[in-house]
Amino acid sequence: MSEVLPPPEDVAGRLARAVGQIARRIRPSSGELSMGHFSTLASIERRTGCRPSDLARVERVSPPTMTRILATLESRGLIVRRPSSGDARALSVELTGQGRAVVRQTRRDRTATVRELLARLDPDQRRRLTDALEALEQVAAAAAAPATEQRPGPANADGTGKDDANGRTPQ
Repeated sequence: MSEVLPPPEDVAGRLARAVGQIARRIRPSSGELSMGHFSTLASIERRTGCRPSDLARVERVSPPTMTRILATLESRGLIVRRPSSGDARALSVELTGQGRAVVRQTRRDRTATVRELLARLDPDQRRRLTDALEALEQVAAAAAAPATEQRPGPANADGTGKDDANGRTPQ
């Protein structure tokens, strides 16, 4: 007999609540950085030398909002903005040594907090959570993709993902 799965909306609601509660616990503890500031620092670390407009897309904020975030980070000595090597009219953004140190420390703090939370689970619960990590990482990667990035859908012989002349997508 096959296992009956709960409705997807129930799973989504429970996962959203759990992720939200954990995210609140692992916010940067410095009190100086918001989650948006830390997220921007981490994006700059992964994309050193990127332009503010690229960061705005990745972080899913407007360009003026990104400009304010970068101004705050720059005033705290965490980033530098320099003329882009490829286009003197554009700016590129890089972490300073202090910015890299903040990213490393915040990640260590977050990992320690999650480790403490996981220690409350019994071995079987930890194993089941470990088994689910690959799927959760795929969901997280899709969520982190820039809003403008197109995700490939199901393809058929003509590459459209549509199954017939009426445009129906295969199920």
